[in-house]
Amino acid sequence: MEQRITHACGHEQVHLLYGFDSQVARKARWLSTTKCRACFVADKQAEQAKAAAQDSAAIAHLDLPALTGSERQVGWATAIRAGRLAALTANPHTRAAADCDLCLRIVDAEWWIDHRDLSHADLIARTAELLPVADMLVNHQRSEAVRHERPATL
Repeated sequence: MEQRITHACGHEQVHLLYGFDSQVARKARWLSTTKCRACFVADKQAEQAKAAAQDSAAIAHLDLPALTGSERQVGWATAIRAGRLAALTANPHTRAAADCDLCLRIVDAEWWIDHRDLSHADLIARTAELLPVADMLVNHQRSEAVRHERPATL
């Protein structure tokens, strides 16, 4: 059943509501307390733009190599990489310079997308596994992930 709902943002939107009358009424009341789809999407995009700007500012000092992949993959992976690197530099429990240097060596956009849900420690460990040079000193620091996985040999 179609119902015209006036949302909390003041916009009206037509919704298809199905179910028993009590379910339809409850859903209509709930929808009136939410933003319309257009306002919700606009707010989400503004949040993402703000987060991207903060991440870019946090990693402005890094020399980011260009990512490889399709245009769509590169756009998505750039945002993922910026967020992850910003979080790594802000985390006091990592060796930010060494860990970021390891991550900067990964230029495959698909890799960043495929590994976007890993924890920071797992991301660094995967990076260390992928790169055989991870055992080498990076800026005279060993990555914290590498340090815990393999004994230090110099």
